[in-house]
Amino acid sequence: MSAIGLSNGKNFSISAYADYRHDSLVFSRVQSQQLRSMEWEGRLKPLHSWISLLGRGAVVLVFGGIILAFAL
Repeated sequence: MSAIGLSNGKNFSISAYADYRHDSLVFSRVQSQQLRSMEWEGRLKPLHSWISLLGRGAVVLVFGGIILAFAL
């Protein structure tokens, strides 16, 4: 017996087979264009990058520090 409970015979093998085509893994160009032109694709604005978020945060911290320095 092996560690997983299977016999150690010479005729024993584990294999996997998946019947797939390249078309199953990628969108066709026509389908991608149809999805892109749907009405719900335009309702969301693109996400901001981390650099732009850090830049905005730095500006807010600088102005907050200036205001705090003059308030005290």
